[in-house]
Amino acid sequence: MPQLRRFRGSFLAPLSPADYVVNPEPADNEQHHVVPQPRPLRVLIADDERDTLVTLGVLCRDAGMDVRLVKWGGDVIPAARDFAPDVILLDLGMPDRGGNDIAEELTESYGEKVPTLIAVTGYSSEDDRRMARESGFHDFIAKPYDPQSLLKRLGMIKPRSA
Repeated sequence: MPQLRRFRGSFLAPLSPADYVVNPEPADNEQHHVVPQPRPLRVLIADDERDTLVTLGVLCRDAGMDVRLVKWGGDVIPAARDFAPDVILLDLGMPDRGGNDIAEELTESYGEKVPTLIAVTGYSSEDDRRMARESGFHDFIAKPYDPQSLLKRLGMIKPRSA
């Protein structure tokens, strides 16, 4: 059973698809064999609103992504280090630490190898978008968002090399 890591009131919750698929209908003389699947996209989601966090998590998991959830901004950096995500969906307005500040730290720490940073937020003015770009975000999605549009954007991101 996967182990949950706790971060100061948040949880690093695995919402992962199976990494392998068993050949469903082998012939009588065949044995079942495990077929390795390509590594799913790893998505770290950070939002202080529980409903948004869980909804985004289930949406991404159901699309075959490997998902981790954190509820507090202060937990994003340790979770990113522990999980090594390909993409981070990050709310800008978390009460303990803002998304722009987190994006700046991630960009400074990882340099060119920073995970793809996507702001998913209710703040959607032109100033909010400009500040997000300047902080290191690669994309900006305003709430409420269209789930299919979000999945399409995530589908264009390739898993990073291990």
